[in-house]
Amino acid sequence: MRFVDSHLHLDGPDATDTVAWAKSAGVAVFGCGTDERNSKSLLILAHGLDGTVFPFVGVHPSEAEKSEGLSWLPEAAKEAAGIGEIGLDPTYSPAGEGSPQMRAFRGQLEVAEKWGKPVQVHSRSAEAKCLEVLGQSRVKRVLMHRLESEEAVPKAMERGYFVSFGPALLYSRRVQRAAMKSLPELTLLETDSPVPYAPLGGAKGPALVPSVAFRLAELRGAPFGETLEGCSNNALRFLGGGKG
Repeated sequence: MRFVDSHLHLDGPDATDTVAWAKSAGVAVFGCGTDERNSKSLLILAHGLDGTVFPFVGVHPSEAEKSEGLSWLPEAAKEAAGIGEIGLDPTYSPAGEGSPQMRAFRGQLEVAEKWGKPVQVHSRSAEAKCLEVLGQSRVKRVLMHRLESEEAVPKAMERGYFVSFGPALLYSRRVQRAAMKSLPELTLLETDSPVPYAPLGGAKGPALVPSVAFRLAELRGAPFGETLEGCSNNALRFLGGGKG
């Protein structure tokens, strides 16, 4: 059964193996950039891998203070499936108005608006502010990556934003409660690879997606196959490709 890992990174030592496995297994992966260098590398990696690697380009909140600007982004966005990983996170640096993080977030949303691209948003410890800024933009397709706040999930759903859940769903009560507040038609699956999950013995990578789908199905009392297929179709709708 075909499935989608809606959020991972392909700039580490495991990237080549991850892509080779995804291609052989018929799995689609949405690779996210974190700065200019690896965003451009991701575009190169994705060449010839249509249907397997969907590249998102952007500046992650952790890299905003080091960024030399976004002059490169409009051209990169033309080739990309979307813009990401963008957003706010005060654990890295100030994220208030006028900060490098906020300027980068707003600037990247403007690029997404111009080219009609979907965005992947990082909002750890800044869920309310990210939702506020998104509400001021005209971006139509939004994925709130690893949105684990029980209060923020319903607010995102009200706007028609997608929300993705990863391997933490297998063991975190907090994430499970958040997932139970998500709508099936707006839920995606992800792994944030190459992040390893210590409670799972250090397991990582897109091969974990079926396990996440199985746990989500258990929580909802829904069939596994239906849940996995539904989340995969949601991911394609997020991209703008309709139903898979």
